Formats: sequence, C-alpha cells, structure tokens
Amino acid sequence: MSPQATGRYIRIVGSFSIFVAILFAFAGVNDFTGANDIFFHLTSSGGNGVAGLDTPEAKMAMAIAGGVFAGMMAMYVFITAPGVEQGSELIRKGTIYTFLVWFAVDSSASVASGNAANVIPNMVFLVVYITPLLLVKRTA
Repeated sequence: MSPQATGRYIRIVGSFSIFVAILFAFAGVNDFTGANDIFFHLTSSGGNGVAGLDTPEAKMAMAIAGGVFAGMMAMYVFITAPGVEQGSELIRKGTIYTFLVWFAVDSSASVASGNAANVIPNMVFLVVYITPLLLVKRTA
C-alpha cells in the first residue's frame, strides 16, 4: 500500500470513526429521534440500548469514553495520516503501539468486568485501524 493510499484510508476510516465516537458520547442523552438508542443497541453487548445507561455515572462514563475515542480518532486523522504520507516511522510505529495499548487495556478490562464478548469487536477495530499501518510501503 502506498503512503498516499494509506493516508487516504486513514482519513476516511478515522473521519467515520469520529462521527461514531460522537454518537457513542451522546448515547446517554435523551434523543427524541431514537438514533442514540438504535446506535447503542448495535454497539453494546448488553442489548438494552440507552435504557442500560440507567445511572448518571453510566451516562457520564459513556460521554467520557466517546470523547476519548473521538480524540484518538482525531490523532489518527490529523497526525497519523500526514505522518505516514511523509514517511515518518516514528508516527507509524507510535500509532501501532497506541492501538495495541488500547486493545490490551480495553479488552482486559472488558474480560475482568464480565463483558468478554467485547474482545471480538475490539479485534475487528484493531485490524481495521492498524492493518494499513502494517502494509504501508516504507519510503526510506
């Protein structure tokens, strides 16, 4: 994969992920359209939709998690994509390590909290985000 194709892929996937992160962050907010409930039914392992966020603390945790996810995806779009296009090994490797740390912490905490099923979508996300970084042709 060329550095330019990798950068384009990262921008598309990362921009879509920022949108998803915003939905995730607002999953606990009352929404007259029902879009947040549908989104949360699709993304959570509990299957209760927004109704599963029944405490202010759970809603706050969702807002924080969505915000952190949006920030990580902004890093992917605005730092990783141009860095890879410019041939920066530091940025490419640093992004790979960032996703591996996320995967290890998130998956371990999911298993420890009784939500082992979350490891499966985590593996999908890990592949989607780091595969282009592993396949990019290094420039020098």
